[in-house]
Amino acid sequence: MTLIHTAELHKIEPFHYLVSLQRHAAKVALDPAAWMPWNYTEAFARAEAQRTEPPPD
Repeated sequence: MTLIHTAELHKIEPFHYLVSLQRHAAKVALDPAAWMPWNYTEAFARAEAQRTEPPPD
């Protein structure tokens, strides 16, 4: 099973998921398990809450 398919199974849009992994690469490197598709929604919400710069266009 691929990471993309696993994201789909967890109702996560794969492109958004992969882009988020790249945008938050430093956080992903510190805690990869938190960014697996089954944990992604919570990790993404925490990362976005900690953002200090405006979101990209």
